[in-house]
Amino acid sequence: MIAYELISEIIEPLTPDMDGEKALQMMQKYGVHHLPVVGGEEYFGLLSEEEILKNNIETQLEAYLGVLYGIYANRNEHLFDVMKKITESDLTAIAVLDNQKKYLGTIVRSELFEYYHKSFAWSEPGSIIVLELSEAQYSLSEISHIIEAEQAMILSSIISRPTETTILLTIKVNKLDVSRIVAALRRYDYEVSASFSEDEVGDNFKERYDAFMRYLDV
Repeated sequence: MIAYELISEIIEPLTPDMDGEKALQMMQKYGVHHLPVVGGEEYFGLLSEEEILKNNIETQLEAYLGVLYGIYANRNEHLFDVMKKITESDLTAIAVLDNQKKYLGTIVRSELFEYYHKSFAWSEPGSIIVLELSEAQYSLSEISHIIEAEQAMILSSIISRPTETTILLTIKVNKLDVSRIVAALRRYDYEVSASFSEDEVGDNFKERYDAFMRYLDV
């Protein structure tokens, strides 16, 4: 799952001609403490409730353009990277931009958590494996067969498309130690781009895994 597919359908951005009172009303309406400030398709940055409350709430938002958070998610960023940004910056929402830095929409932390909780059955112990595939490689039945041969099963799966020719398959399996599964998938020429488990976390992904676990504790 990538950032563009996680954009909220209900969130409207702030605009520079609004005042702080209107911005606070919108934040309260959406249940967030941050909202992007946008003019047309131009993204100026993320405004926090805290920043507004430090000043006169009648002040127009154009006065805040120099103190906005410049953080955002690119439309093709993977779910884990979006979670990392939200967690590290303690955000309740994050803007999504395209490759030309044009505003596309907003991801809300609460919706992101709810989606992931439902999609990946977090009440079940297990691990996550992310495969990067071409369309010709994709066969969930074959992947499932490989995993089942290692005495495990797929609990859930999500497909996303970071590019027109690439598929990211994110699966949850009912094993904490996925080293044998990862090795088996690689024997069949599947590219394992990430694996996350409680007992074994590769050095390349430990930082993202730890941030992800902290996010789930929010």
